[in-house]
Amino acid sequence: MKILLALFPLLFLTSTEASKPTIVFLIAEREYQTEDTLPVLAKEKLGSKYIVRYCTADDERSNRHVLKNAGAIASADLLFVSARRRAFSGKTMNLIREHVSDGKPVLGIRTASHAFSLRKEAPPEGHETWDEWDKFIMGGNYNGHHGRGKICKITPFGTPAHQILKGVKLPFNTPATLYRNSPLPVKSVSLLHGKVEGFPAEPVAWTHRSASGGKVFYTSLGHVEDFKKPAFVKLLLNALKWGLAKE
Repeated sequence: MKILLALFPLLFLTSTEASKPTIVFLIAEREYQTEDTLPVLAKEKLGSKYIVRYCTADDERSNRHVLKNAGAIASADLLFVSARRRAFSGKTMNLIREHVSDGKPVLGIRTASHAFSLRKEAPPEGHETWDEWDKFIMGGNYNGHHGRGKICKITPFGTPAHQILKGVKLPFNTPATLYRNSPLPVKSVSLLHGKVEGFPAEPVAWTHRSASGGKVFYTSLGHVEDFKKPAFVKLLLNALKWGLAKE
């Protein structure tokens, strides 16, 4: 009996820890400093409600296609992607594909639309691209950007009734260039639009469903300045809760 009582606190802690959702951040880009902004967001806003893990890749060209701590993806209840034009090993890409095929949620920001698509560069031997990621997983239609150097105004698309927009104060501005994503695939549900002077409005945040039924949220926002805006932070926190909520 004494042994059982001594083990009880350990068992309780283990059970509590196991009940927490695991969020895995896949960070592999150098343009928007998300290797700094996302860990700060996690530390300040996620607290002890979640288990948080990170997979990262170096900026150096020789190592940019090597994802460190990739095995953490297998533990993810939600995969948060902030990557740009990387071709990881077949083993790593299979972990990402398995996460998606298992119907688990994915959240992507900014360059996640072209996370696994290279331009004229061939992937290293044993590494893979995923060119259909944007259309079939993110539910987007990335085709470059416009409005460099111009302020982009973010407004709701129609009536902001979706729970991801609850408490998000609109409109707000961003210095980020406006990504061209029109038209979105039919199954994508637009939540926010962005507009810069001289160009048509573009969708900048939407939800989608993967073929396996997994929840997907994507936003082309994610500039380092966006993380200083309460509206953007609230948008991400709401998206995380929505993605992890049981149906």
